[in-house]
Amino acid sequence: MRWLLIILMVISTGCTSVIDRLSVNHYERNYITDIEVTHRDPQGHPAPTVQRVFMRHHDRRLETHQTGGWETLGSTEFNTSDSPRENHLLDLGRKLGATLVVHSREFDRREQRMVKRREYQEGERIRVNDTTVELPGRWVDVVDVETREYHNYRATFLRTVGE
Repeated sequence: MRWLLIILMVISTGCTSVIDRLSVNHYERNYITDIEVTHRDPQGHPAPTVQRVFMRHHDRRLETHQTGGWETLGSTEFNTSDSPRENHLLDLGRKLGATLVVHSREFDRREQRMVKRREYQEGERIRVNDTTVELPGRWVDVVDVETREYHNYRATFLRTVGE
């Protein structure tokens, strides 16, 4: 019965919300404000429109919006090998009252490193001359190559002037 309740809780809250709560929110952690706004509960508010642009065109797109009557609420920039959650970006936009987010992502670098770990190797059964010999399991050192790709992320939150 207890397991059934846990399963129902996970299904009702949604798998993505559980992952969102467990993962690092890079957008909020690195947010820098341009205009002080009252943070609001993101539930019930529409998600902002996200415009994806190349990093080299990010500033030019912002200038276009600012001359067109948009004001910048703030921005966030970070470099990570994690995959930032789209829900974190949208939730921050809802909290700020943004109606538009200009978002950029750019490859930075690839790093590799050697990672040493211990792994249990199962025992074996060997049959020799009608005699079965069972070898015990043991712990062995394993070396893996871990590859991480880093990307630069930038998001600027906007709303129309007077909102």
